Amino acid sequence: MSSPRPLAPGTWVTGKWTSRRWRVRGVLGTGANGIVYAVERDDGLPGAMKVCATAGQVAFEWSLLNLVRGPGSPFPAPQQIDDSDLPGARFFYVMERISGRPLDSVWPHLAPARRKDVMQRIVDGLAKLHATGHAFCDVKPQNVLVQEASGEVRFVDPGGVTPFGKAVRQFTPTTDGAFFGLCDRRASAAYDVVAVALMAVSLDAPWPPHLYELPPERRQEVLRAMMADKVDAAWRPVWNRVFRKEIRDAASLGAAIADIRVKTHAAKGGERDWTAAFMWASVAGAVISTACAWALYLRLI
Repeated sequence: MSSPRPLAPGTWVTGKWTSRRWRVRGVLGTGANGIVYAVERDDGLPGAMKVCATAGQVAFEWSLLNLVRGPGSPFPAPQQIDDSDLPGARFFYVMERISGRPLDSVWPHLAPARRKDVMQRIVDGLAKLHATGHAFCDVKPQNVLVQEASGEVRFVDPGGVTPFGKAVRQFTPTTDGAFFGLCDRRASAAYDVVAVALMAVSLDAPWPPHLYELPPERRQEVLRAMMADKVDAAWRPVWNRVFRKEIRDAASLGAAIADIRVKTHAAKGGERDWTAAFMWASVAGAVISTACAWALYLRLI
């Protein structure tokens, strides 16, 4: 059975039970279990509408958002759950629309100290989720939004969130520890910790295109090569401890990240630090000026 076409911008979705109306502004993202739209409620409140194929999926994600809601929650706040008679939006819920840019688009422009802060916030957000007995599972840069001005980190797409001990329902191969033979594909704090480490490696260098053709043991060889050649040396010991299963939970990973010593300033990519050049040029100029002055003085006498 084919999937319904995405709703066109301008479409109104009317709730069957609440009679509230939402105007579709556009598609924010498409996942394995639904489509997320930017919407505006009839009273002007902006939101993000998640449309799923089944009422059960909507109810699960809605209950999860309510479970982790509150000040400091990394997930969007729930706004409304409802059904409609509109094809393509039978079962849906509406949540807070989060601003920010995906982690992979922000990362290259962050100074080392800001990178450390952002990664720490990601781990702190996972720790809050883990305290409820759930794993994020589909940890990837596109599911982490960063507000560049404040450094605030928020998570989107809770569709992969799974209770501890259950089989992972939604994942991305390049951040899936089982894909590399590093862990089981079962929801746990350790599964998310490995995913964060794999995500961090991919932020420093892209995975080779032939990765999917290799068996797990060969993928580990590629991972080790990238760790040695591409990953920032300040971060390398932490990620190696994760892959050796020495760090298994978000609290331990957060403590390890806190101990990382990074540069407090880095020049923008492609720019050269001219400070030393100007200093030596100034010294040379002073020497030449002094020599000329002595030469002129000696000739005069």
